[in-house]
Amino acid sequence: MKENPIIIIGAGLQGLATANALIDRGEEVLLLERSSGVATQTSFANAGMLTPSQAAPWNSMADIVNILSGIGKKDSPMLLKLNQVPSLFFWGMRFLLNSSKSKYSSNTENICKLAQHSLALTQQIREKYGFNYDHSSVGTMKIFRDESSFNKASQEVKRLSDLGLTFKVLNNQEVVEQEPCLSDVSERISGGIIFPDDETGDAYKFCKELETVIKEKGGRIHVNTEVKRIHFNKRKVNSVVTDRVEIKTSRVVLTSGSWTNHLLKNTRLNLPVKPVKGYSLTLDTSTLNDAPKMPIIDERIHTAFSPLGYSLRVAGTAEFAGFNEGIHQKRIDYLYKTLESVYPSIAAKLDLDKGTLWYGFRPMSPDGMPYIGPTKISGLFVNTGHGHSGWTLAMGSGDVLADLMLKKQPNLEVKPFLASRAV
Repeated sequence: MKENPIIIIGAGLQGLATANALIDRGEEVLLLERSSGVATQTSFANAGMLTPSQAAPWNSMADIVNILSGIGKKDSPMLLKLNQVPSLFFWGMRFLLNSSKSKYSSNTENICKLAQHSLALTQQIREKYGFNYDHSSVGTMKIFRDESSFNKASQEVKRLSDLGLTFKVLNNQEVVEQEPCLSDVSERISGGIIFPDDETGDAYKFCKELETVIKEKGGRIHVNTEVKRIHFNKRKVNSVVTDRVEIKTSRVVLTSGSWTNHLLKNTRLNLPVKPVKGYSLTLDTSTLNDAPKMPIIDERIHTAFSPLGYSLRVAGTAEFAGFNEGIHQKRIDYLYKTLESVYPSIAAKLDLDKGTLWYGFRPMSPDGMPYIGPTKISGLFVNTGHGHSGWTLAMGSGDVLADLMLKKQPNLEVKPFLASRAV
């Protein structure tokens, strides 16, 4: 490797995608990861959905009501711990400001455009290198439990067609035709909306495939390597100090998700990125004769059900609880209850005790959009704040950042995502 490589800190989805984009542009890259392997943190067991159709940030009034009504309730889809309110005050004010109809609509459109670009790049690299990550291209289906929510969503979704997204509104019977395993609860479903261009896949397996490609192209990845600090000289990047060695470099990219601000402590920068804890439960469905095939999003309980190979992943909940690593039994029970409410027969046939529980800290910005690009410090770049859309936006975000770093014109309007808006 040449001297002065671009150092990327964090080898999850964003770090690997960024590294791949830079290598394809002829750059020397070194990824540093504190864990024992790539994608073992927030990228490990997310919902597995690549969904431009779900580009809306969590700033809708319905989401805000859910967050406020979930204060202190451990069995709520969205939990806000009281002891986190002070630390979330200024972030929360910005969050509320972005809930206006105009800003919410604009942010949704911006995220959707980046998501479409990202999904196209994901498809390209999968086909080029023959990636195998339990991907499915059957789309996703959102189901609704009451007529009012269904009618409202059916009207709102029409504006997505202006963004190039395709969808089909389904009645009760058509929902069950798409996913027969929902027949047990068909009487409780008012209708659904299917998005045929969406995809699903195991993000961790995708990252492992991408890791192999990066190494084959000459990129280097050092795991079990903790970054202690970044050295600056006259507001310019000078080196990165790890627990092993100091590495000279003039360019650093932070793809460290919710932990980004930990690496900015010796700067005057402070990105408004907060950790929002999410859970998933992965169950073995290899013993079932009829397992779910269609990825489902239950709008009422904010939960996703993703078939991934011979597994079914139940993912949902959002905890505004800082970096609290505790797991309350009510959170586990909530996931099991959601499974039983959507697939009662499936739940009865599976050994639920053998389900694999996981949690991760989504890096959430107050407007729901990622921070991509240069900072006020010369040579320091960020790619973080993707919230619940990290898997969907990964390849596109890496592509945009690589162009910005090399002063090339990206394939879409990037101003809404620039890190400079954090000021």
